Amino acid sequence: MSKVIIIDDDPIHQRIAQIMIQKHQIYEEYGSYTEAGKALEYLEENLDNENNLPDVILLDLNMPVIDGWDFLDKFDMIRDKLVKNIRIYIVSSSVDEKDILRSQTYSYVHGFISKPLSPDIIRNTR
Repeated sequence: MSKVIIIDDDPIHQRIAQIMIQKHQIYEEYGSYTEAGKALEYLEENLDNENNLPDVILLDLNMPVIDGWDFLDKFDMIRDKLVKNIRIYIVSSSVDEKDILRSQTYSYVHGFISKPLSPDIIRNTR
């Protein structure tokens, strides 16, 4: 079973992504968080539960409290404890070359995707 989690503080972006995922049957299971801290808590609670862990995380960069960069740094501290290899894709409205280059310094970030999402873009994260 394939599972994706979207971490984005914009509920409209989340809803659009959810509709695309469901309509085009891209992932079998979908979860979302408007707060990166809540997503980290979920991952920590499910470190050894492969069925509950996502295959992919679509991560926004610009969020209050814990932004995408903070999430990546905190994820780095727990990723070796996870029983599943999770692929992370940054999904951002930023077109700043510095953000793209910075994302490449994280070995577990598999790509940088510019908003808005499309079904083909989401499909390529599988």
